[in-house]
Amino acid sequence: MILVDTPRWIWRGQVWGHLVSDSSIEELHDFARKLGKRRIGFQGDHYDLSGAEHERALEAGAVNVDSRELVRRLRKAGLRHRSKKPGWNIVYQSDRSHYLPEIVEVLAIAIPEKTRRARFTEALQSVSPLVKIVGVLLVERVDLMALVLEFHDAPHVDSERLDLLNYTYAHERHVVEMIIGQE
Repeated sequence: MILVDTPRWIWRGQVWGHLVSDSSIEELHDFARKLGKRRIGFQGDHYDLSGAEHERALEAGAVNVDSRELVRRLRKAGLRHRSKKPGWNIVYQSDRSHYLPEIVEVLAIAIPEKTRRARFTEALQSVSPLVKIVGVLLVERVDLMALVLEFHDAPHVDSERLDLLNYTYAHERHVVEMIIGQE
């Protein structure tokens, strides 16, 4: 079952709550994806939800419980895993329009490790060079790197060279997360 608690934690000028599953992490990821949550927002056993996202989660079938009940249900299901990983470090971020050749140039400069750079570049070869990319985020943390691209129209991306490919839709944009490494 998908559970949410009432947003009450203030961070960066917004009030936040939590989204969890007491059934499986896969159920949680599927529900989060339908809400438009990015996979890089996963925190070991939950996703944070803004007030607006909380309302959308309830409309989509999540059950509201108090925070203590949420944690109790996670523990009972054996799914309580507080993330000990550090947060993501932003390597590159831009909200201006890009085309594929520019992204490949950014990767050449921003990713010194040749194998990772090649894996992202090979995955991007499946995207038309004429497709406009309207947002770019490249983040990393220990053993993980994610390239997050936003589009007006969802492109097909070949996932063969990636460890995880995640498609979401939020704020009238199609979001493609390409992740290399294991969580």
